[in-house]
Amino acid sequence: MRFERCPAEPGNPERFQLIAAPGRGAMVVPAAGMNLVSVGIDGREMLRLPIALEEFMSTQKTGGVPLLHPWANRLRGDIVEHAGVSVDLAAVPGLKRDGNGLPMHGLLLRFDAWELDHGTDGDEAWIEGRIDWPSFPGLMAAFPFPHRLRIRWTLRSIAGGLQATCIHEVEAREIAVPLAAGWHPYLAPGPGSHAALQVETPTLRPVALDDQGLPCRDDAGDLIFGDPIDQSGPLGSRQFDDLHRAPDGGWKCAISSPDGGRIEFEADSNWPWLQLYSPRDADFMCFEPMLAPTAALSDGAALVVAAGTVFQASFTIRFTV
Repeated sequence: MRFERCPAEPGNPERFQLIAAPGRGAMVVPAAGMNLVSVGIDGREMLRLPIALEEFMSTQKTGGVPLLHPWANRLRGDIVEHAGVSVDLAAVPGLKRDGNGLPMHGLLLRFDAWELDHGTDGDEAWIEGRIDWPSFPGLMAAFPFPHRLRIRWTLRSIAGGLQATCIHEVEAREIAVPLAAGWHPYLAPGPGSHAALQVETPTLRPVALDDQGLPCRDDAGDLIFGDPIDQSGPLGSRQFDDLHRAPDGGWKCAISSPDGGRIEFEADSNWPWLQLYSPRDADFMCFEPMLAPTAALSDGAALVVAAGTVFQASFTIRFTV
């Protein structure tokens, strides 16, 4: 296992190649959201970027496995309030927004000032990025909750492929930090039509969404759930953009192709929410781990990291052919 660092150059950001064996490796691009942008196994690319990396970096598009921090998915509007602290995101330049103008996917999709370390440890290679949030006035203006963020990717070989593990850690400083962060993995197990891809999920509790993709709440402010459902089976004609409560104690999903390509996504118990996403005719599936439901920062339903404490969550992705 070894590392190759590719310095930034005109049109391309700094890249880190983690090489497990000839024909097997991965690439992490910190400036794309500590993004695992590529996993290649014997000539097969198992993640999806919508466009070439050089063009991708000049947009706010998502692809690979990007970090969505401090919130995943969309908010109900520009006002975020917690424990007497309020911010109006309308004043934040360059904020990613959805088709309805709602703030989308946090603040770090193209943040390029990570404090980085990387190395190897036996049969593993790792890269770690850290942000001391108060050191960046722009970040504090958009999310005025001082904390230290640490993201660590570790890659190792497994039978038939590669395994990538991500640690997501937040250290709150002098005040509590509300979080609704998540990740958005675009998992593509191999050739085959949308209809032929096979999905595996545990039994999930779907959340009712309105026509803007926002969770529906009752008069008491509680989420409205549908009947429990296991979404396993061929994608067929199905398409997904749906929020679910995941099982307590952690969860595992998988997507596989007819030729034997398979990707398993396993999240620990600190990721209790799961967005499924696969639009019509897509050759990928997204199992999106989330710390809190969509719009949690708007609804007062975020995960709260108490002042002076550290919160950590992790997930593992196994890519095999």
